[in-house]
Amino acid sequence: MPTERQLTVDQACYAIGMLNIDRRIDKVIVHHTWEPSAVDYRGISTVASIGRTHARWWPIRNDHGYHVLFGPSGEVFFACPWEKVGAHTRGHNSHSIGVSYIADFGGGPGERAPLDNPATYAGLAAGQQVVGALCDRFEIGADEVFFHSDFSSKTCPGTLMDRGEYRRAVIDFMNGGLKVVLLPGSNVIACRPEIEDGVARVDLRPLAEALGYEVYDHITDQGKIYLREGGDTDD
Repeated sequence: MPTERQLTVDQACYAIGMLNIDRRIDKVIVHHTWEPSAVDYRGISTVASIGRTHARWWPIRNDHGYHVLFGPSGEVFFACPWEKVGAHTRGHNSHSIGVSYIADFGGGPGERAPLDNPATYAGLAAGQQVVGALCDRFEIGADEVFFHSDFSSKTCPGTLMDRGEYRRAVIDFMNGGLKVVLLPGSNVIACRPEIEDGVARVDLRPLAEALGYEVYDHITDQGKIYLREGGDTDD
């Protein structure tokens, strides 16, 4: 039964934040597909084809080996169900999440040069943001984000990829988000607002106001938005 589902980065990060699974997760392992590469990418049909290939390789599983895949333009695809152990890194599947870029970042079988460059691959940052959301959800640090090559003689996710740079980018997405603080009590809620032309756009604002909270915008001076209970309502 197909399990692929396409999402935007924001949708994926929100869904990850809502995950409730029993399986212990202590690392995220990053891959590239090599074949197909970005030039072969045709949207979710490519992802489905990868799933069928994995099903042939592991007929007992009959599904994807990766939990998440990233397209060249930042598309996000959920594949293997979260609660199910993946099949992406021998000896390290039980307590990990496997993610993969649909790309050839170098080092695959044969002598061909890398077909994709991480520096110009538009989907790279999308993957880093989703990996940051996974780290936040499962309360693991960026030092628990590994490349497949850390556990194998393979070069995956490619000779052009740098693990240190990748981890630093993940940290930026983990720690760069603003916070919502509920008063009284100072409960902190992680969120991912955007600032456009100096204007804060936060998905929680209309919900907060609808519930009767007063909203205090301190993004520019504190990087936070405060919600105070007890605002005026029509009730």
